[in-house]
Amino acid sequence: MLDKTDRIDVLIHQLTCLEEDLDRLGGEGRDQARVEVAVVRGQIVDVLIGALREGDVFARRGAAYGLSKLPEPRAVDVLIYALDDVDDSVRSWAAEGLGSIGDERALEPLVKALKEESPYVGYSITHAIMKFPRDAVARAVTAAVDSPDRNVRRRAAKLLGELKYRKAVPRLSAVLGDADPQVRYEAVEALRKLGDLRALERLIAALADESTDVRYGAIQALRALGDRRAVEPLVRVCLENEDLRFYALQALRELCGEDATRPVLEALEHVRGVVHAVAMRVLNERDQGAQRASG
Repeated sequence: MLDKTDRIDVLIHQLTCLEEDLDRLGGEGRDQARVEVAVVRGQIVDVLIGALREGDVFARRGAAYGLSKLPEPRAVDVLIYALDDVDDSVRSWAAEGLGSIGDERALEPLVKALKEESPYVGYSITHAIMKFPRDAVARAVTAAVDSPDRNVRRRAAKLLGELKYRKAVPRLSAVLGDADPQVRYEAVEALRKLGDLRALERLIAALADESTDVRYGAIQALRALGDRRAVEPLVRVCLENEDLRFYALQALRELCGEDATRPVLEALEHVRGVVHAVAMRVLNERDQGAQRASG
């Protein structure tokens, strides 16, 4: 048995096919038929709007889905309302519908909805936001980087990277001091995509971040920037951080060439030798102390 969403899908498919057939037909009755089909389309949209506002969860799912497939400006308000629905699927389809309609009244509510906890719904929201005009999205998302909600800040930073919005570099650089490591990671990733040297010093500082993911992201961002001022900090990572040494060496190879990593590898061997020698001295001191104590 077909559920509500399946039945709506069939109905929309039939309506779409009918509209396409009318476009191909000639004859005197075509204009009248087009008007009648438009009336039917409007009636379907009215039913879906009503179901989304007042129906049970299954009706709301089907209605949100239907309105995402029949973009209609009259549905903007109810789709915005549905962004706060208790059901994940309803919120997801509502976001898709707003993205398909593209009415800029929906942009601010969609940005606020970035607080979403569900990754599935969050993806639908960010996908919908990216359908709006770039400059309008960039302004709204840049402001959202200062949101008190960690999910909003995290997704806003990611969107700025995907937009390659260079005006946001100072804001993203400041976000590297955010209390949440996931927000800092998305800021590092965004700065990597932007490739702007204004972020260089903050990215170098991020090599000492408490989060391994942020430090890894900073290495990749510095690798992408290609500035020689990153060489010394990357060498320090090679010598001090075994977990990230491989990635720092990769970055150095890209910045300075294959042969340039030889001094780093030699230094590592020297450090290992020093560690071994010091360990032997410690053991020797222990043995001598034990002998004195027993004698």
